[in-house]
Amino acid sequence: MVTFMTGTPSVDARLLELIDALAEHLGRSVVVDDPAIRLICASRHFGDEDAVRVRAVLQRDAGADVGRYVLSRGAGRWHGAHVLEASQDLGLTARLCVPLHGPGWLLGFLMVIDADGSLTPDEIRHIEKVSRDVASVMHAGVIASGGDSVERTAALRDLLGDDEAARRAAEAWFVRNGGPTGSAYVTVVSFVVTTLGTPDASVATALQVAVDMAARTRGVAAQHLVDQDRAILLLASEAVPTRAGTLEHVRRVTEGLDRVLGAGSYRCAVGVGISTEGRAGAWRARHRADVASRAPSAGAVFWDDLGVDAVLLELPAEVMVPESVPAPLRRLMEKDPSGRLTSTLRSFLDHGGSVARTAAELHMHRTSLYYRLDRIREITSLDLDSGRDRLQLHLGLHLHDLTSQFRHNEDRGTAHPDGQRW
Repeated sequence: MVTFMTGTPSVDARLLELIDALAEHLGRSVVVDDPAIRLICASRHFGDEDAVRVRAVLQRDAGADVGRYVLSRGAGRWHGAHVLEASQDLGLTARLCVPLHGPGWLLGFLMVIDADGSLTPDEIRHIEKVSRDVASVMHAGVIASGGDSVERTAALRDLLGDDEAARRAAEAWFVRNGGPTGSAYVTVVSFVVTTLGTPDASVATALQVAVDMAARTRGVAAQHLVDQDRAILLLASEAVPTRAGTLEHVRRVTEGLDRVLGAGSYRCAVGVGISTEGRAGAWRARHRADVASRAPSAGAVFWDDLGVDAVLLELPAEVMVPESVPAPLRRLMEKDPSGRLTSTLRSFLDHGGSVARTAAELHMHRTSLYYRLDRIREITSLDLDSGRDRLQLHLGLHLHDLTSQFRHNEDRGTAHPDGQRW
C-alpha cells in the first residue's frame, strides 16, 4: 500500500505501482521525495522505519533539518546511487539515495532504507533501473500538467521578452492554451542568486523548487521561469496588488532557498515591477523588476520606490564605476575628507535649494550654511543657482551612492551580475 501526496491521477497510478513493486521486491521501505526532500510518495513500512520516515509519512515532510542534511551531503549533485550516511541526531538510518533526473533538471530522489548496508549489487542495479522508470513517469507527469512544458516555457519567455512580434504571438498562445490571465494587474518578481562558498545544491534546482512553492499559493494566478541563477515569478490579479501580498511570495521563495541551499550560503537580489496593462504589459513589469533587482539594497526592491535611481540603474555595469561620477563632485569629495560639505550639498539639493529648510535639517546658522555653500561653489566651479548644475550634482550624488554600494558588495564577494534579459 503506497501513500501518495501530489501529482495527476493517471500518472500517480503508474508511480504507485513502481514504488510498491520495488518495496515488495526488496522487502524494504521506499520513498520518493522532491528536490527539497519533501515527501511525494512512500511505500508501506517493512519494519525498518526510523523516526525520520515516520515523521515524513505522518506530516508529509521530514523537516527542513533533514532536507538540509541530505542536500549538504551533495545529493543534489549526485548522478547514480549513493549511500546516504546515518545521522543519530536526526534519527535517520542509512539509505541508498538515487537522484531522479529529467531532461536538464532534478525531479527528486528515490530512497531505500538500508540501515545495515546489506543491499546487494544486484539489488542496487535493480533500484537504479526502477529509478530511471520513476524519473520517466515523473517527467511525463510534469509535461501532462502543463506546468513546465517546452511550449509553455517558450511562450512565457516570449511574453516577458523585448521582441514585440514575439510578445503578440505569445499572447495569442496563452489565449488558446490558458495561462497568465487578462487581469488588469501583473506583478513580476525577479530573483538573482549569488552563491557564497559552496551551497548544498545547485542554484537552478533551488530556484526551481523555491519559486514553484511560491507559484502554487492557493487563489493566486502565477507562472514562473528559471534560468540558471535567475528566476521570474509572474503574478496576475484583478485587484490592486498589495505590497504585503507580494512580500509574502518573496518570503516563500526565500524560505525555499534556505531549505535547499542552506541559510547564509547565498545572496538573493529581489526586484519587483508592476504593470496595469495586463498580459500585454507583462514585459514592462519584467523589465522594471530586472532594473529593481540591480539596486544594491537588502530585501525586495520595488521599482516604484527607486525614483531617479530607476534611470541610473538602466546603465550598463561597466558604467557603474566611481569614474562615472561627475568630475566636479569628485573634486568636492577629494577635498572634503570629513564629508561635511558633501552632506551639506546633499541636504541643500534634497530641499530644492531652500536655505531655510537646509539650515533647519542640519541645525546650522544660515551664515555657516552660506559659507559652506560658497566653498562648494569654489571647489566645484558650478553655480548652485543653475538648475542644470544642480541636476548634475544631484544625479552625481545618486550615482556615487550606487557605485559605492556596488563596490562594497564586490569587496564582500556578494555582488550579483549585471542584469541579463529574459
